[in-house]
Amino acid sequence: MSDRTIPDAQITELVERVEPTWRVEDATPAEDGHHVVYFLDVATPEGTREVVLKGTPSGQSSSCDDEARLLAVLDDHTDLPVPEVLGAVDDADGLPTPAFLATALPGGNYSRTALVEFSTERVRELARSTGRLLAELHRLDAVDAYGFVGVAADERLDGGRPSADLDQIVVHDPTESWTDYLRGEVERLDDHLADTRFADLRRTVLSAVGARIDDLAGEFDPVLARVDQSLDNSLVDPDTGRVTGLLDWEFCVAATPAYDLAFVEYTLVGGHWRLLPEGPDHRAAIREALVEGYGAAGPDHVVEQFRANRECYAPLVRAHEMANFAAWFDGVGADFDHRRDEAARRLRAEIDRIA
Repeated sequence: MSDRTIPDAQITELVERVEPTWRVEDATPAEDGHHVVYFLDVATPEGTREVVLKGTPSGQSSSCDDEARLLAVLDDHTDLPVPEVLGAVDDADGLPTPAFLATALPGGNYSRTALVEFSTERVRELARSTGRLLAELHRLDAVDAYGFVGVAADERLDGGRPSADLDQIVVHDPTESWTDYLRGEVERLDDHLADTRFADLRRTVLSAVGARIDDLAGEFDPVLARVDQSLDNSLVDPDTGRVTGLLDWEFCVAATPAYDLAFVEYTLVGGHWRLLPEGPDHRAAIREALVEGYGAAGPDHVVEQFRANRECYAPLVRAHEMANFAAWFDGVGADFDHRRDEAARRLRAEIDRIA
């Protein structure tokens, strides 16, 4: 894993570019993640406040600039609990840019492996509140086709606040038909899986997806899809499990609401970590509560579509899980090899049941 710490002088300079009168009193780096993230106490003319700095490790590519702009849009156009972006720096020599400074939100941030420590009721409330927030996100009228989501911004930022103009949201290589988009996804996964430890299973699982695409039924309206709404991408009330903040918006797609529910269900249960034998299996409880929360805040037809189309989306989720398996278990050390192999065996067993 790359070094995600930066010198105090860089922290100071980034903060001063956003708010020249602020002074950093304390800087604590985040324990997990792939970015430079610091929790800061800053002295302001109005008193001390807590803020969060997010930047890019040296030598890595990042879309922190897109994330800052998307957060500004979400903050302005929805009631979602997202950080307010105070300022962003798109590019600066000698600094970990792109980077942005944002407000701190209440709640605890937990690794997805910490789900084993949650009571059943906390797990259910985690999923229920996630469902309600997904319904709020899906009400945003931001996309009109399917594909990967980005931001097309005219301005370059050197400490300023991003625009909240909704028209900045774009879909790269847009596809008008939902079933055509899914067939393209199957083709991309087929190529990717050919070079993985699961190459022998790729036709099995992808054939299961392909055979069910034509059976999909429902209203196929594109929405901004969260996809990876895992525990570690959330802030959570430690007592109740309710989600109090939504973090990490670098990756979004334009998809259907039911598709988003299927992938969020997978990430909420721990993603690849659920394949390890340490903890309880919360999949049924999370699926039930996620749907309950969404149904309370969103249209009924989405829940009906999720249930009707899940036989197509479930093997598609498994295909993505196979494609990302090596990356997820990378860098955990040689002593983890036997557990990684056990996780692979469990995933293979699930795919056998799909077939």
